[in-house]
Amino acid sequence: MNLAKGGTLENAIVVKGKKILNKNGLRNKKEFVNHKILDCMGDLYLSGYKIIGKLICSQGGHKLTNQLLRRVFEDNANFSIVEVKEKNIPHFLINRNILKSTA
Repeated sequence: MNLAKGGTLENAIVVKGKKILNKNGLRNKKEFVNHKILDCMGDLYLSGYKIIGKLICSQGGHKLTNQLLRRVFEDNANFSIVEVKEKNIPHFLINRNILKSTA
């Protein structure tokens, strides 16, 4: 699809040692954290399901998210598939007591 054209100062944050090389620096103080969160959300979305759940992660990355999804989907007891026809998630699905947990 010709999407991966390489990183440049125009489309990436370039760091050398402890210095940011981009002329304008970071867009905000949490740019690296925001990037990690969006990466994780994108990886979860690529599972093919809209996941209702809570995720706590430290020092995550694409590999860790992939390992999580593989662990969740390796056993049908780890998840439930619920068809939701409404545009918004019904309130009863947000009830944490009915959600399954995989540690």
